[in-house]
Amino acid sequence: MQLSRQIALALALTGMASGAQAYQAGDWVVRFGAATVEPDVDSDAFAVAPLTGGTVDVDSDTQAGLTVTYMLKDWFGIELLAATPFQHDLYLEDTALGRTRIGETKHLPPTLLAQFSLPEYGRVRPYVGVGVNYTRFFGERIDDDVVSPLIGGADADVDLSNSWGLAAELGVDVALSDGWFLNLSAWKMDLNTEARLSVNGTTVDKVDVEIDPLVWMVGVGRAF
Repeated sequence: MQLSRQIALALALTGMASGAQAYQAGDWVVRFGAATVEPDVDSDAFAVAPLTGGTVDVDSDTQAGLTVTYMLKDWFGIELLAATPFQHDLYLEDTALGRTRIGETKHLPPTLLAQFSLPEYGRVRPYVGVGVNYTRFFGERIDDDVVSPLIGGADADVDLSNSWGLAAELGVDVALSDGWFLNLSAWKMDLNTEARLSVNGTTVDKVDVEIDPLVWMVGVGRAF
């Protein structure tokens, strides 16, 4: 809903714009703004007691986002998506304990896409893309004050495997003055990881977690 409201706002601003943003082969198109990762989590259940039946959940986060596109044709370019590291709280979903924050992790989501410009509509230039995402997890941390009492006072750690997956993109540029444009863009990513739970240094369980986030960015851009 929040993304759709932002898109509606962009379309409303077209009446204030000064002309369409025409890209040409050889142009570099830079877009930057606030990027939000909203996970859509589907997790297998832990099999080790006393966490048996519990699943993993991941919350959202917003960071600075940047895309750089090189136009190989007037209608086609190669885009790289980057961002400052996202930080997510990790939760244990359990019928007995409810939703409990158990730690946190960070990740970087570099994504490379083939981007196709669609026909312009007045001052609006939409585009779509398809490509591949690589997600690197790091900085995993378990909150021992919460988790240790659940496992008899033992020391617990979690490690998340890195992920390769497909990504699809939908975006729109709305021309502003002096060559600048407003940008709204969204990516759907196939992101699967394995959460490895260790107790006192020994791996005791592995859980497959599908995160499959919607990533969306609101910002500005310019072609050079």
